[in-house]
Amino acid sequence: MADFTYLPDFVLVENKEYKTLISKFENGVEQRRGKWGSPLHSFNLQFKNRTQQEMEDLKTFFSDKEGMLDPFTWENPIDSTEYTVRFKEDGFTAELVAYQIYNVVLKFIQVK
Repeated sequence: MADFTYLPDFVLVENKEYKTLISKFENGVEQRRGKWGSPLHSFNLQFKNRTQQEMEDLKTFFSDKEGMLDPFTWENPIDSTEYTVRFKEDGFTAELVAYQIYNVVLKFIQVK
């Protein structure tokens, strides 16, 4: 079972990145090759209109992982694939939108 079990709102944003190395030769020819065997995934998860307790739970998880320091597992609710990820940023921001109601955006990046 995944470490991070909080369900985000949809739309969930998923990015896929390939690392391509390009060697340019004097005659103008280019040689391309992939540096990674598989793409690197990143995800933006939105948690809208959450209670103060839910926001505090997300913040506690973030603090327990010390921001970007410690990786954890997360199951993508769209395709049920489990990824080993870490937070993409070292900061946690919660937007107060009404009395004790918060919006939080968390960004994950896959750990290879």
